[in-house]
Amino acid sequence: MTDEERQSKMDFILDQQAQFAVNLQKLEEASAANTANIKRLEEADARASKRIDRLERVLKLAIRAGLRERKETRESIKALIASQAHTDQRLDALIDIV
Repeated sequence: MTDEERQSKMDFILDQQAQFAVNLQKLEEASAANTANIKRLEEADARASKRIDRLERVLKLAIRAGLRERKETRESIKALIASQAHTDQRLDALIDIV
């Protein structure tokens, strides 16, 4: 092997090491960016979980209120039907008298 070939191989090896160092630096920077992104995503996920929990509580309260209103409406309708039946009886009695 000649000195020129040896020098060419050493230059090639040095170029490869330099490229490796550049690539390693890029990977480290990307890793740091990914770590920051992961942290932001985790924080966003925590906030979303809190909002979902809050929405679940609100929905449960709304459902309970709706069920309570439905029950009260049914009771009011039953009372109105009973009152109407009583009114009909009194009207029938009045008609019989007249």
